[in-house]
This record gives sequence, C-alpha cells and structure tokens, in this order.
Amino acid sequence: MTRTEENGNKNKTEKGDKLWFKLILFLVPRLVGAYFKIIDLTSRKIFLNTEYEDQICKKMPFTCACFHGTMLFPVYYCRRYPGIVMVSRSWDGEIIDRSIRRMGYDTTRGSSSRGGKEALKEMIEILKERKYCSGLAVDAPRGPSRKVKMGIVMVAKETGQPVVPLVSWATRQLQFRSWDRMILPLPFSTIVMAFGKPTFAPQGMNNDEYEDLRQEIESNMLSASEQAEDKVRELKRGNKPA
Repeated sequence: MTRTEENGNKNKTEKGDKLWFKLILFLVPRLVGAYFKIIDLTSRKIFLNTEYEDQICKKMPFTCACFHGTMLFPVYYCRRYPGIVMVSRSWDGEIIDRSIRRMGYDTTRGSSSRGGKEALKEMIEILKERKYCSGLAVDAPRGPSRKVKMGIVMVAKETGQPVVPLVSWATRQLQFRSWDRMILPLPFSTIVMAFGKPTFAPQGMNNDEYEDLRQEIESNMLSASEQAEDKVRELKRGNKPA
C-alpha cells in the first residue's frame, strides 16, 4: 500500500470516528425518510406506461434501471418491491446506504471505481437465492450522465430478470449543479413517473450482443425520460394563465 493510500484510509477512519459524522449517520436517514413521506402525501402522482408495471413488476422479480439524477423518488416508490440496491463504498454512500435500508431494501457496497465487481457478484448471488428485485443507477458513480454502463447488462444476463426503466420528473423540483443534475422533488408537486419498455437478456449472448443490449436499455430509458419531461412541460403550460 502506498503512503497516499495509507493517508486516505487513515482520514476515512478518522472521519468515521468523528461525533459530527456519527450524528449525520443517525439523523440524515431519518430526515430522508420523513421528507419523502411528506412528498408522497402532498404530491399528485401521474404514471405513464403502467402496463409495464402491471405485466412485469407486479408478477415477477425485475431489475429497476434508474438514471442517477432522477432516481430519488423512484427509489422511494419501489420500496413496495422487496429488493437489493448497489451503493458506493464512499462516505456519502454510507449515508445513502443507511437511508435506503430504512426504506426496507438490502444493499451491496461497491461501484465501477471501487469494489464494483465484488458487489455485483454478491448482488447476483442474492437475487438468485432470494428471488429479489434489484435496482441500479446505470450511469453511476461518475457518469457520463444518462449513459448506461455494462453492469446492468450483467445482472440481466446472469439472473434472467427483465430490465425495467423507471424515471421521474416533477412540476416543482430543485435541480443541483452536480455531474448528474440530480433533481429533488418539492412538496405539493405533480410527480410524473414513467416506466420504460422492458428489456430481456437472451441466453448465450456473444460479445456484440452485450453492447446491443446496453444500447437497447439506454434507448428505452431515454425514451421514458423524454415522456416524463414532456408530460411535466404539458402540465406547466396548462397551469399558465391565458
């Protein structure tokens, strides 16, 4: 291990021992849960392409594909489906991990930049054993935004689960200046949730088919995103005075 790595691990250990960070780990997951309960209670919900939820999600284990920037409300919504979510090993990931677990999910820890292969393998084993659903932010941890990576293809191939895109947009929301342009819906919004066309991984895939499947998932997700955003623009135009 290099001196830089040793110093990094030492700093992370020190951060985990700090009282202020322990307070954050205690408070934030509870505040997140309370906030999304308020959003759920005060907001109107519009669902697009519900036939995909009726035909797939309610009848069999599935893999939910989300873009990192629009995943917050879909994660809250999908807590009704027993599942497992991959979360990064960063300290931010520790906060997210605890928040997601309070919603009832199991988690594995890893990302494409750190421990991803091991976490993906663990996720696949759990999915096969428990017949869980799964969820992935397909463009995480660092983007490019809305560019699907290969991890979700591996999950689909190894488990046989259909990949179902789920995106959301809201008439009242904050959009952060992060790499993913993360959105946070606000109370008293209309939240549009769009399911995307499911993708099934064929058995005995060759190398070319991996990329074809990745592109298909990405296309279906972008289409669902466009539908959700178009619906929100339509709602906003309808609220404007003549």
